[in-house]
Amino acid sequence: MMNRNKFLFRVAEDLLIRFGDDLQNVAIVFNNKRPQLFLKKYLSEISGKPIWSPHFYTIQQFFSRSTTRATASQLKQFFVLFTEYNLLLKSEGREPVTADVFYPLAEIIVSDFSQIDYYLADPAKVFNLIGSIAELQYQFPNFEEEQLEFMKSFWSSFSGEKQSKIQEKFIEMWHRMPVLYQNFHNKLQAHDLVSSAKMYRNLAEGSSAVPGFLDQFSHVVFVGFNALSKAEELLFKKWQDDGICSFYFDADEHYFGDLRQEAGHFIRRNINTVGLLNRFEISENTINNPAKDFTIVQALGNIAQGKLLSNLLSNVDDEKPDSRAIILADESLLLPVLQTVSDDSLNITMGYPFEQSAVFGLCDLWLGIQEEIAAGDQFSVSYNRVLSFILNPLVNIDDIQRARVHQEIVEGKKARFDLAELQKISKVSALIFSPYKNPSDSIRNFGSLLLLVSEELENLRKLDSLLITEAVKTLNLLLDSFEEIEQNGDFSAMGSKFVFRTIRRALAGLSVPFDGEPLSGLQVMGLLESRCLDFDELIVLGMNEGVLPKVSITPSFIPDNVRRAFGLPVLENQNSIFSYFFYRLLHCANKVTLVYNGITDEKSTGEESRFIKQLEFETNCKFRHLIQQNQPVENYGEQRIIVEKIGFVRERLEKYLHRNPEVKYEKKISATAFTDYVSCPLKFFFSRVAGLKEPKDLPDQIGANLVGTMLHTVMESFYRTSVGIEISADFIMQRQHELPALCADALALALNTDPKNPIKKQDALQQIVLKVIEQYALKILKHDRSLAPFHIIELENRESYTPLVKLQVSGGEESVRLLGIIDRVDSHHGKIRIVDYKTGKDQLKYKDFDSLFSDEGKDQNKALIQTLFYTYVYEKSKGVKNVEPHLYTVNDFKGGTLFSEKRKGGLQLSDQNLDFFKEQFELKLIEKLNEVFDVNIPFVQTKNLDTCKYCQFKKICQR
Repeated sequence: MMNRNKFLFRVAEDLLIRFGDDLQNVAIVFNNKRPQLFLKKYLSEISGKPIWSPHFYTIQQFFSRSTTRATASQLKQFFVLFTEYNLLLKSEGREPVTADVFYPLAEIIVSDFSQIDYYLADPAKVFNLIGSIAELQYQFPNFEEEQLEFMKSFWSSFSGEKQSKIQEKFIEMWHRMPVLYQNFHNKLQAHDLVSSAKMYRNLAEGSSAVPGFLDQFSHVVFVGFNALSKAEELLFKKWQDDGICSFYFDADEHYFGDLRQEAGHFIRRNINTVGLLNRFEISENTINNPAKDFTIVQALGNIAQGKLLSNLLSNVDDEKPDSRAIILADESLLLPVLQTVSDDSLNITMGYPFEQSAVFGLCDLWLGIQEEIAAGDQFSVSYNRVLSFILNPLVNIDDIQRARVHQEIVEGKKARFDLAELQKISKVSALIFSPYKNPSDSIRNFGSLLLLVSEELENLRKLDSLLITEAVKTLNLLLDSFEEIEQNGDFSAMGSKFVFRTIRRALAGLSVPFDGEPLSGLQVMGLLESRCLDFDELIVLGMNEGVLPKVSITPSFIPDNVRRAFGLPVLENQNSIFSYFFYRLLHCANKVTLVYNGITDEKSTGEESRFIKQLEFETNCKFRHLIQQNQPVENYGEQRIIVEKIGFVRERLEKYLHRNPEVKYEKKISATAFTDYVSCPLKFFFSRVAGLKEPKDLPDQIGANLVGTMLHTVMESFYRTSVGIEISADFIMQRQHELPALCADALALALNTDPKNPIKKQDALQQIVLKVIEQYALKILKHDRSLAPFHIIELENRESYTPLVKLQVSGGEESVRLLGIIDRVDSHHGKIRIVDYKTGKDQLKYKDFDSLFSDEGKDQNKALIQTLFYTYVYEKSKGVKNVEPHLYTVNDFKGGTLFSEKRKGGLQLSDQNLDFFKEQFELKLIEKLNEVFDVNIPFVQTKNLDTCKYCQFKKICQR
C-alpha cells in the first residue's frame, strides 16, 4: 500500500491495465536508466505472475535506433571540427591555429551547434550578419515584436562605424560559423558518423536513415520527461497525433497550477502549448501538506554535511532502507558521505568519480611528469615529481631504492634527476619516466603502466582495479583516434601539451558504478538520478544558493538576446529545470531534511537555497531550523605535556655531563639549545634529549632559517681574507661589487647546486631571496663603514669556544661543556666585540633583565640571550673581560647595536654597567642549567603561546 502514491507504481498499474499481455511489444522510454529497475519491480509486484518485459530505453538509446550511423565521440568531433576550421582559415589566407589553442573554442562551438540542432534553429540565420534594422525586418518577417527587439538590441552594438578588436574577432568568427557547421556535419557523414544533436534533428526533419524504426513496437511510452527540445516536441506531438505514443508526466498541482512557479514551466508548456496529453490528471496538491516535516540544517562546511549523516540516520527505520534516500545536490559531497556511512548500507547510483581516486592521482602524476619532460630539456625531471613518484601508494618499488632516492633529495639537496637514472629503479619507473616521442607511443606506455600497477599490487582494492580497467578502455579509444589522425594527416599542429590535456580531460570525466543490489539499501544519488523516483524520507545535501539552482552558464558564442530570438536555451530554463528536480522530490516524502553549508568561503556563499525560503513562504508545512555546533574537545587547553627526568630521559640527559675528560665528542649545550630551554623546556627535551629533528627544506625551498644561514655565509666570505688586518671604509666600498656573486655562491651552497654555475636556472623566488640577502649585506656593510677602521679577529670559529661550567646536580658538583659558534669577533677602538647577525624581527631593547628569561609574556628576548651567551663563552675560553656584545639587527640599525632598556631615556649599556649586566647573566645561566639537570624539575610546556607560533614541534603539542 505504501507504494501506491509513488509515480512509477501508478505508471506500472496503468500500463498493465492498458496493455495487459501486449506489454512485451511496448517500448518504455526514460531520461535515464535508474527508473527502469523500479518500474520492472512494480510491474512484477502488481502482476503477481511472470510476464514478458516491455522494451526499456533511455531517450538517447531510443533515438539512436533511428540511424545506421555511429555517434561520433567528443574527441572525433573535435578533430573533424579542428580540420575544417583550419581549412576555412587557409581559404581566407590566414595562419592555422594549433590544436591546443583551438580546443577550448571547439568545446564552445560544438555546444552551440548541438543546441542549434536540438532546437531546430537555422544556423545561417542564427549567425547572419545584418547591417541595418530594415534588413533585420526583411530577413526575419515571421519574428514576433519581442523577438525583433531582442535582435535589434544585439545588432545595435555593431552598427557603429568603428568596432573594437573584440567585436571584429567576434564578427570574423560569426562569418565562419554557417560554413563551418555545414562542413562539420558533412565530414562526419562522410565517415558514417553523426552527432547526437544532429541525430535528433534528422529524425525531426524526416531525414532518418531508418524511417520505420518505430514499426517493431505496438506503442511507445515516454515516462517522466520535463524540459523538451524543439526536436523532441515536434516528434512527440507527431507520434501522439499518429497514435503511436503516450506520456506520463510527473507533476503536482502545487507548481503546475501556479503560473508563477518556475518548477511547472516545462510541464505546462508540454501540455498547454505543445499539446501533449498526460495520462495522469494533475489536480492534487501533495506538497502543501501540513503533515510534511521539514528540518533545515546549517552545517559548518562541506565535509561537515557528510559527517552529519551519522546523526541524521540514527533514528531511521532500518527495516525499510529503500524507503529513504540521500540526494546530493552537490555531487562532490559523495566522498564525505562514503567516509561517514558504511558502504554495505548504501546503494550508490552515481558511480565513484575517477578524479577523486588514488588511481587518478597516479595518472595525474604520469601526466605531470610527461608534460615536464616534453616542455623541458627532454633528459631530466625535477625532484618534486620524483618525490611524488616514490611516495605514491600505488607505486611498488624496493624500499632500499625508495630510501636512497629520498635521501638524495632531502640530505643531498638533489634538485633534478636524469631520466636514464630513474628508469633503472623498476619496471614502473621505466614507463613513467619514458621520454615523450609521439601521442600513440605515450598512450601505449600509459596503458602499460596502469596494467603493470594492477598486476604488481597484490592488495589492490577491487574499486581501484575497476578504475584502472575503465581508464585503460578510455586510453584505447584515444589511441584509436590519435592513430587515425597520424595516418591521415599532418600532426605538426598537435603538440604534446594538447595530447596530455586531452588525456587528462578524458580521464577526469570517468566514473565507476558501485557493486550491490540496485533496489535495496539506502539510496544515494544526484538530482539527475532521482528523476521519476519517490521516497518516504529524504536527506538532501548541498542545499546552497548557487548549487541549487546552479548559476553557472555554459560558455557560448551565441549571445543571450539572439538565443531568445531563436528559442535557444537561456538561464531561466536552467532555473526551471532545477526547480522541477527539487519540487518533484517532495511529492511523496513525509520527512525531509535539507542540509546546506553555512560557511562563507571562495566556493560557497554560506546561504541556503532560495527553494527553502520559497517552501516556507508558500506552504503550511512544519519547518525546524538547526545549526550544527562545533564539537568541544574535553578538557582542551588544560592538558599539558610533562616529561619526568627518569629512566631513558635521565640517561640521555646525563650524556651532557662532563665526567670523562678522555671523551672527545661529548654533548655540549649550544646557544640555541640554551635559548630553546629558556623559551620552552619541552622544546629542549624534543630537540636535545629525544633527538627529534626539524624537517629539512627540500632542494628548492628557502625558509627563514635558510635566509639567515645564507647571510652568515655571505658575510663570512666577504671578510674571510681580511682576518687580522685593518678594515677601512674604502676597503669595504671597493669590495661591495662582489656581493651579487657571493650571494649566488651562498645560494648554491644552501641548495647544494653546482658552485661553478650557481646562478643557472634560478626561479623567481630564488632571485628575490638573492636580492634580499644582498640588501641585508649592504646594510651591515654600511654600518661597518660608519665604524671603520676596525680589525676582524675571527669568523665563525666552530671549535675554540667550549668552556666548562660547574653545576650543582642532585646535591653533587657536575660540569657541563658549552658551545658558542660566533658569527664574528672584531676589535674597535681597543674594544673586543662579539657580533651576532639577525635577520628576523629581533630588537635591542628589553623591559628589564628578569623579563629576558620570562616564559609568561612577550618580553622574552632570545636574540639578546644568545649574544650574551656568545660573549660569556668567549670570555671564559679566552680568559678576558670587557668584551662587548653587539647585535646586528639588519632590519634596523637606527638604535645602534648595543642593548638598552625599554624605559624613558633608555638605559644604554656602558663600561660601568656592562660588567654587572654580564654577572647577572652568568647567574641566570647557571640557574637555568641547574634546572635542566635537576631531576625534580620536569620538562614542561611554555605558558607563552606566542612562542609556539613558529615552533617545529607545535603539532605534537596540538597548539
